[in-house]
Amino acid sequence: MRKLSSKLTLKDCLIIHLERSVERKPQVRKLKKNLPYRTKVVEAVDGSNPDNDFSKSYIPSLLRPRYPFSLRSAEVACFQSHRKCWQEILDRDLEAALIIEDDVDIIDVEFTSAVDLAMKEIQMGDLVRFPIKPREKPINTTVKRDNISIFEPTLVGLGTQAQIVTYDAASQLLEKTEHFDRPIDVYLQLRWEHGVRILTLWPNGVRDYSSSLGGSLIGKERKNSDKLRIELLRPLYRARLNIYARIKKS
Repeated sequence: MRKLSSKLTLKDCLIIHLERSVERKPQVRKLKKNLPYRTKVVEAVDGSNPDNDFSKSYIPSLLRPRYPFSLRSAEVACFQSHRKCWQEILDRDLEAALIIEDDVDIIDVEFTSAVDLAMKEIQMGDLVRFPIKPREKPINTTVKRDNISIFEPTLVGLGTQAQIVTYDAASQLLEKTEHFDRPIDVYLQLRWEHGVRILTLWPNGVRDYSSSLGGSLIGKERKNSDKLRIELLRPLYRARLNIYARIKKS
């Protein structure tokens, strides 16, 4: 556990970028120019690289409720890319870092106000999400300033486009995810497994830019038959997840 002598500060940003994604490089340069932090591009794990052995980390049906879908290589690689960022936070002894994927855009004024609120409320050990859409409901009291809210959601939403991760949260998540069985955003919903307090910030000035960059790299792997199966099974998994969440909370 990292000891603090004062309030948490945010000075660093880690941008996840797949080196072979040439069409995304202009957006990476734009993010580096506009974000008011020391930025480092973290090379994403390439799911199409045959040299990557995913069998050591991906273990199906590891946790409960059981995740009903097999992970594609891009999903495993995405999880491992975020683990690289968590390790970077530890290696550089950062109090906290903004981890951002290369397919988002930033609305400067709104983003700055959102980060200011987050850094006033965040504690060591927290992770703060910047969701693309407002789909989450608060468990308890919402802190609000200038029309921006930060709260702990009843169920953590999906998506990992941008988040502030503190040192202790990175350490805890690394320890808990040496092996995993579901996508990173789905895993983060299992608060009883990882023990990290996850907060949601909305509105936050982060916008999805993937459609302007050719779409999601993960989504490109899906076949139409897979998409249909996912649509059929997803409501059942969500129902089980909500039951588990209520049981673990009680």
